Amino acid sequence: MTASNLMTSNAVIVNEGSGVLVNAMTQDYSYVLTAKHVLAESDSENIVTNQYGNSLRVYGVLVGQEEHCDCAVIKIEYVPAVAQQSFPAIALPNLASLKFVGFPGTERQSSTPLKIYDGHVTDVRGELISFTIEGSPAKTAIDGMSGGGMYYIFNEYPFLVGVEFGMDSIRQDLQYGRIQCQSLISFEKIINLNSAAPMVPVYLECFSRLKEYIFYFNVVDQNRVLNLKNALNTFADELIDQGMPPPFELMSKYKADLLVGPYQVDDVKNKDLWVAYFEFLIICAILDNVSIADGSYIESLERRRRFLYTPDGSNWVGKLDVILKVARKLLDKNGIVIVTSPENGAELLPDDFEVDRVIRNIARIANSGPLAPIDQVEQEMYKSFVLTHLEGLRKKCVINKERVYAEVEAGLDQLQTFKESFNEFIK
Repeated sequence: MTASNLMTSNAVIVNEGSGVLVNAMTQDYSYVLTAKHVLAESDSENIVTNQYGNSLRVYGVLVGQEEHCDCAVIKIEYVPAVAQQSFPAIALPNLASLKFVGFPGTERQSSTPLKIYDGHVTDVRGELISFTIEGSPAKTAIDGMSGGGMYYIFNEYPFLVGVEFGMDSIRQDLQYGRIQCQSLISFEKIINLNSAAPMVPVYLECFSRLKEYIFYFNVVDQNRVLNLKNALNTFADELIDQGMPPPFELMSKYKADLLVGPYQVDDVKNKDLWVAYFEFLIICAILDNVSIADGSYIESLERRRRFLYTPDGSNWVGKLDVILKVARKLLDKNGIVIVTSPENGAELLPDDFEVDRVIRNIARIANSGPLAPIDQVEQEMYKSFVLTHLEGLRKKCVINKERVYAEVEAGLDQLQTFKESFNEFIK
């Protein structure tokens, strides 16, 4: 789907104005972001229509406490597969090219009622974005586009950065081609104020959104692992179809328990984290020989195997003390920790690595001095944990064995070889 098609698919008409569809971290409803001044006097009078002319059921309207903030969030019936991703306005390059999408009132009855205007960002101050439209159209040409989305195209993909609400001047003789938008922060504040479900990146809506990114193996000849990838992808589809919870649901449940080391709160939304977590669940299901990875199964993993993500790209072995402490908190004896991180070429723990030295520093008797004896029970607990890195496992279990997979029959035999390879390191 082209960038224009994606932007078009998320554009809606809100009364006499426009709006933009976004995901909510729930499957009970979706959101339309728009300008507050396009709302009807009564919530029940608001009409939201998609690009095909179909009405979308309105559940309610959320607004903020600041009177001067011309933005609103409309709760509508759940719309599946809203392909919407966002970009922080504050991170826009100087004079970044943007696209403005909406439904001008003068074009509502035409065969092409939706218009996309090109332009560039002029100014970003706090939550306010100023945008200059190419050709400097008059205000009458864009009336009806209030509430429309503002997009930044990066790597051929449109990222929502804000929502238009008015001209960039109170003088009519200066209202040519300069408009103002609210950044997405304003809408997040409204959602939080009303204790509604947060907006969510599209890839957190369902694991199917991440399937194309899983299990990339940097082998010499990709054809050698093609049958393996096909078998893994087929199994991934089966797990999703059999009730694998969506990423946003798991994120809401586990939150910071998915993270280790220095991190920001928003790191739990990291796309790489959820690609790796998807792989983790698939690997676990193969090791356990189960065909359903629903909420109950994932809960059964909690004390046996844990996935941890660190956004720090430095050598993961240098974080063993922190990882062990998290393992002690979350796992039973003999539990397994699978770490993933941006570290390039991460390896498994070296055979001669003296993990005892790390354990001695963290297994001392609680509330004792620095020279206190080591708590032997704690030491044995720490020593029972299996610590490994997903990239290292990928290298040992697949990349270094690409010739083996090339000789194995397609289908279940591929998964059996995969399981046996992983069983050499984790159970």
